[in-house]
Amino acid sequence: MGRMRAALWWTVAVSALACSSGTGTHRPAYEATPGAVAAVAVDDTPAAVVPLVPVAAVAAVAAVTPVAPVAPEVWLRGSTHVHAKPSGDSSTPISDVIAWYRTHGYDFFVLTDHNQVSEVEDGNDTRGKPAVLDEGFIVLAGIELTSNTRDCIPRGHRNRCRIHVNMIGATARPGSRLEWAERRSQARVDRYNAALVAGRALGGVAQMNHPNWAWGTDAALLVELARRGMHLVEIANAQVPTWNAGNATHPSMEALWDTALARGAVLWGVASDDAHDYGARGRAKAGGGWVAVRARREPQAIVDALAAGRFYASSGVVLEHAEVAGGELVVAVAAGETGTYTIEFVENGKIVQTVRGAGARRAVPATGYVRAVVTRQDGKKAWVQPARR
Repeated sequence: MGRMRAALWWTVAVSALACSSGTGTHRPAYEATPGAVAAVAVDDTPAAVVPLVPVAAVAAVAAVTPVAPVAPEVWLRGSTHVHAKPSGDSSTPISDVIAWYRTHGYDFFVLTDHNQVSEVEDGNDTRGKPAVLDEGFIVLAGIELTSNTRDCIPRGHRNRCRIHVNMIGATARPGSRLEWAERRSQARVDRYNAALVAGRALGGVAQMNHPNWAWGTDAALLVELARRGMHLVEIANAQVPTWNAGNATHPSMEALWDTALARGAVLWGVASDDAHDYGARGRAKAGGGWVAVRARREPQAIVDALAAGRFYASSGVVLEHAEVAGGELVVAVAAGETGTYTIEFVENGKIVQTVRGAGARRAVPATGYVRAVVTRQDGKKAWVQPARR
């Protein structure tokens, strides 16, 4: 994925989140060692005309030239699927949506209104520019490419055809609602492909939303869409728990994900709240699902981490470790979290180890993948991304 233009991000800061320390009510104290700074490449000037500089002079310059500190990577809690009033099926202004996530301990969210890239307004001319309202909290530009029709093939429940794809970190600003849907073909894969084509023009990372809604997907479709550039898939959408879980004749979303992973697909699993309502009332409430990204507190770093799978998904469980170290997948619940936990390691589609406790580790297999699911006694979960050699 090419580097996106930073000038097109929405960045909203919140001093209450204490960004300088990287800590918050939902984040563990553990912080990764900052990555190495990339070296500057030398150009192709012929050696005969390159001026010689004494080593001592170089050392003297290095000694007095300040080096900008590299921001640490920390766990940043966010939601990748969020709606506000411009969506048409939410009554909440964007400013109130920002306030909700800010006051509930989030570090970022992606505003994904239906078929449009909405703008954050702060009373200034912020269209296509960062909207810096305070310090620390980030709102990423996004869109949910939405098509609700019938007559897809393969057919879904009651012949519903729901093609919903998020673009996270969109860099384009179309300025109006998009018409992008494929109407010439009934093939479900073609209709999803139309969303991917439109998404590439907008920029960002593609996320397949609630794919099991109305039994709208199978493992073969997941594999093909991953091949075409779908990076993320919702394995736990808080608004459609029945569809997530599957039934006697339809596999769960996790089972479909495992089948696709076993066939070699590179897909990272997301939990989302798909929020439309932010008060005490409403059926599509915020907060039911989120991700914790391991990244610097910068918009591009967050998007890059999502694309690379450097995050875990959660419906309420907070982790301190969810990474590979020493050839092992290491999982640990954050210090200070209460409750009892069960950790299951899933290797190539099968549960191969169950641990009763708040921490565990398992070797990454020679072939295939291993992932982990952490379940609290109240049923809340965290999903650790698949690891491969």
